Amino acid sequence: MPYGKSRLTNKEYEIMKILWESDKPMLISDIIVKADKIATNSLHPMIKKLIKNGFISVAGNVRVSKTKSRLYAPAITIDEYAAMQMDEILRTSNKKLNWNNILSYFIKYHKKDDRIISELEEFIEKYNKKNKANGG
Repeated sequence: MPYGKSRLTNKEYEIMKILWESDKPMLISDIIVKADKIATNSLHPMIKKLIKNGFISVAGNVRVSKTKSRLYAPAITIDEYAAMQMDEILRTSNKKLNWNNILSYFIKYHKKDDRIISELEEFIEKYNKKNKANGG
């Protein structure tokens, strides 16, 4: 998990989305093609910053024409990023969060996605089994 910063700018998030949606590490030229809202000149410094902050890693090198080019991959998953955002809110808020309201929000706006409920039920079941096994 990144130690530098936990929040991405809109453009950094766009780069991360491209990498998260890819099934393999990407060349910067591939990222440029998909990141149509980001100027080519600013992509290199942004990639460098994302590496420094622990969001992206260099996944290897490949030969392109006569030069070696780096392959980039996400260093964290989108799930980890979402958890980091929630963690930051929990750590920095003076107010206690109402988990019932938070979960209700997801159910309300994702009514057709029964997966949320089934994943929550599965998580609670595993959590309870683990606690019972550990004497809790």
